[in-house]
Amino acid sequence: MPIPGVYQKVAEGQQSQRKIGTVENPKKFKGQDFNSIRDLCISRKQLFEDDMFPANLYSIGERLLSQDKLLSIKWKRPTELQGDARFLVDGASIFDIMQGEIGDCWVLSAVGALTLHRKFLENVVPKDQEFTSKYAGIFHFRFWQYGEWVDVVVDDRLPMLNGSYLSVQPRVSNEFWPSLLEKAYAKLRGSYQNLHWGFISEAMVDFTGGVQMDFNLSKPPPDLRDIVLAAVRSASLMGCTTPGDLHTGNIELQNGLVQGHAYTVTDGAQVEYGNRIEDIVRVWNPWGQGEWNGRWSDGSSQWDRVRPDVRKKLNVERNDGEFWMSCPDFMQYFAQVNICNHDPSFLDFENPQYVWEATSYYNQWVRGSSAGGCNTAEDMWKNPHYMITVPETQGTKRGYNVTVALMQSLSNERKYSPRWLPIGFAFCRVVSKGVKNGSQQKYSRQHAAETINSGLEQAREVTRSFMAPPGTYIILPFTQNKGQESEFLLRIFMKTSQIAEYPETETMSSDRSQEPYSNSPSSQSENSRKVHRNGNPSPYPSDAPLSDFGSRLNINSQNSKDVLKRYQDGNFESIFSRYANQSLEMYAEHLQMLLNDVVITDPSIVADRGEFSLDSCRGILMLMDLNANGRLSLSEFGRLWKRLNMCKDLFRTIDVNQTGFLDGYGLGRAVQGAGLVVSDAVLNIMLLRYANYTQKLSFADFVCCMIRLETVTKVFKNLTKDGVGVYLSAEEWMQIIMSS
Repeated sequence: MPIPGVYQKVAEGQQSQRKIGTVENPKKFKGQDFNSIRDLCISRKQLFEDDMFPANLYSIGERLLSQDKLLSIKWKRPTELQGDARFLVDGASIFDIMQGEIGDCWVLSAVGALTLHRKFLENVVPKDQEFTSKYAGIFHFRFWQYGEWVDVVVDDRLPMLNGSYLSVQPRVSNEFWPSLLEKAYAKLRGSYQNLHWGFISEAMVDFTGGVQMDFNLSKPPPDLRDIVLAAVRSASLMGCTTPGDLHTGNIELQNGLVQGHAYTVTDGAQVEYGNRIEDIVRVWNPWGQGEWNGRWSDGSSQWDRVRPDVRKKLNVERNDGEFWMSCPDFMQYFAQVNICNHDPSFLDFENPQYVWEATSYYNQWVRGSSAGGCNTAEDMWKNPHYMITVPETQGTKRGYNVTVALMQSLSNERKYSPRWLPIGFAFCRVVSKGVKNGSQQKYSRQHAAETINSGLEQAREVTRSFMAPPGTYIILPFTQNKGQESEFLLRIFMKTSQIAEYPETETMSSDRSQEPYSNSPSSQSENSRKVHRNGNPSPYPSDAPLSDFGSRLNINSQNSKDVLKRYQDGNFESIFSRYANQSLEMYAEHLQMLLNDVVITDPSIVADRGEFSLDSCRGILMLMDLNANGRLSLSEFGRLWKRLNMCKDLFRTIDVNQTGFLDGYGLGRAVQGAGLVVSDAVLNIMLLRYANYTQKLSFADFVCCMIRLETVTKVFKNLTKDGVGVYLSAEEWMQIIMSS
């Protein structure tokens, strides 16, 4: 269970004090600190002008445009372009983006994917910025670079060519987050010119810090369909590209697709079509217009043979750049699919997902010692060695279990032509225990029973996944030739035997009703609001509840995560929509009405001995509020609904006489049944805090007690440094106590 937002801020604050280069505490790009610069500009009553990325041809790039166009560029601030300039208007949406003259579709397709997944978007786009009282002409964004997060500040002077945006233009005229984000990424990459043609794989990794894999659609792996379905289930970013390159240009074909162009995959669905099931995929064009006109396109005849309710839900006829295609057409007309997530969870074909552990190594190839190249097998083994062990609990039955990602130094992009040094790695299974060399195991090529070579790629990062049987493996990163020097980052992801709790985040879905990412109220009227499609949770199929209560209380092999897995319920969306406000948010008053109307009146339990008070609902909301904003979103309510189902099941099973109460003994059994462990002293405190004067708990009191117990258990695990104690400052202690 994720810990609530207030507690999470305390935990993140402690972690950020210990490590620099995280999302919470990123490095300052070029030493520029956003808050310090903004405060200084405000005190001096002046707008920021960035000397590190000035408003001149240096930042544009001399080869991007013809000389006459370069000389025609004017730099304008949003406040000069619009009287009511806003950073965000009614939240961030994929439909905010329209590509300009620069060929950076690879960047914008990744940005479009970000807007579909708030967990990634919030890392890149901080909320502490607007064109209001603290406006000083400065904005900042976060990107992942070579294993570390960096914070990039920019001034808000935007390049304009003949009165139009040179680069990305907002669809809503007074919304500027896309243009400013693109400028920050151009600064990170060196210039706007360096955004003209690139690889969506690089942008996805820079925006997530995750691992990405690309799949060639002309030679797709046999399990590609399973991988894509798992990618949707795990809320991964997905993009795709059509055949073509810099030399072919962006030619619009007769079928409506653009040659050599990057798109975003926004959804996938199965529809009943005639007497069969058809797989279709939804794609978005960063141009903000221009769509596929073949089968399953807007208004095509295929939609006439689909149930009216499905057609109304899926077939939105707008020239907004988004369209549906059949999977066979998609495979035929697109060249590549890219999938990216924090870990390779998109390779899990099973439900639920397993936990992936990541290990990172920084090293370098040094001429004369560790730069062996790959021309011969003997040379290859002169490169750095990295040993991993796949335990017996792993195996090929569980599919892919090892992913290796090798990234070369980012400075190589400017050293080599074209762009990158050719790199790769060997994945070798060794059968001998090796020869003792001090405390290390030393291996040579004679110990290798099987070697898989990734091949050389002239790319920033090479990633491969393996179905590795139990055993010992050596990973050998290499360059093309002996003696080639460079630094590198090696990341190894290994699937563990631990089962992950359902990732309670938004997933791509045709009917998205989760709150949009926003840091300020909308400035638009209701009839001019932007269209959003935000993700509904799509829970994994749950195990059937155990019918034997004795089995349910056996926690020797179960913890609270295992217990909660049984209580997924996909019906909470309709209940949430009935009680939430028009913005699809639920405050304590809404939650109180829902709990007393729906939960207390559930005929399966005797819960009419006391209703949920407003104060108890405020407490429950704080414990479920991951964003610490005083309200519940759909996904946050889904987490609560799962816990309510667990509480109902435990309560009715223990209260066999249907008294409507649990005593101290019953509470102890319920705690055990929930997979939690407490001492008698803690159990007594729980009774003092939540029971009535006869030391009995009503169902409403029981729910409050159980949710708080699970939360404080999770909070301790996240705040402890040594597994024994938690060390808090006075400020942190006050935040936790006042939110309890």
